[in-house]
Amino acid sequence: MKSILFISMALFLSISLSSCATWKGIKKDSSSAWKSTKDKSVEIYDSVKDSVSSEEEAK
Repeated sequence: MKSILFISMALFLSISLSSCATWKGIKKDSSSAWKSTKDKSVEIYDSVKDSVSSEEEAK
């Protein structure tokens, strides 16, 4: 009975750990997320800057 329980727990542990993200994958994901955030922030900044400039020119 103990051996069946041990084998079951070992199998469960190995399956659950095999689906965990690797450090390399986490770094890659965070890098791409940061790049997307940075690109979008620049886009929003430029858009707001253009809007403010347009309003100032209209005055």
